[in-house]
Amino acid sequence: MGRGGAERIVRRAHRWLGIGALGFLLLSVVTGLLWADAKFLYWDEHYKEKVRPLTGPPVDSATLPLDRALVLAKEAVGGLALVEQATLRTDFGRLLYEVKLLGEGGSTTVLLDAMSGERLSPITPDLASTVAAQYVRSPAAVVGVEMERYQPRKKKRAYDAVRVRFDDADATEIVLDRQTGEILEDEGRWRKVHFAVMQLHQLNFFGFEKTLLNIPGVPILLMSLSGLLLWGFHRARARRAMQAAADVPTATVPSRLPAAPKETTRA
Repeated sequence: MGRGGAERIVRRAHRWLGIGALGFLLLSVVTGLLWADAKFLYWDEHYKEKVRPLTGPPVDSATLPLDRALVLAKEAVGGLALVEQATLRTDFGRLLYEVKLLGEGGSTTVLLDAMSGERLSPITPDLASTVAAQYVRSPAAVVGVEMERYQPRKKKRAYDAVRVRFDDADATEIVLDRQTGEILEDEGRWRKVHFAVMQLHQLNFFGFEKTLLNIPGVPILLMSLSGLLLWGFHRARARRAMQAAADVPTATVPSRLPAAPKETTRA
């Protein structure tokens, strides 16, 4: 195959690769601009922050001794577990022991009421509604509580979670860890738009975690390489043209002899 045939094949491949990648490029540009410049739509303040926290008893008022709390926590997981950490804290209007345990099934967390010894985890729908209401900007009615497996955007594993839906202006949905009551996600109507835009920009669907970016990435890479080949063909053609022009002999033009002077006759 000659140079001309190879160049035609590369040019045709370059054209079709560009057409195939055009849709992904437009999607990337549009969603990138929305992600970067439209934050005023969906990224308000106090994201995943308690805006109406419930005040609980002071930490020095606990009536459940720590050693008893550890015993109750171990009993909650069958008794065979190693205590990794125990924390006394206030949350959603209660004083709590948060005990992290390591057992045969892995790490788990048990919440206990530090006043009564009541086991609180996994949190019930009623308790989840109380916890989630702390993150909603204004008082609103709970319109739904759902249990689910939820994988946070920046974490590698899924959690047993509870989603609490509120009937407020933003249609807020708070996702909580069922074991600890920790907030996993704070979603509203416009924030869902942001998450959708982000997923579209990264092609992060079906659990592939951005690996779908290879679909447009490989054609764009091949298009870049074929563009370099076409540039090389063009440079080679230009060099051949210059060489051909240099090899052409210069034509000689004979010089004109000066005309003989005219004779004049004197009368």
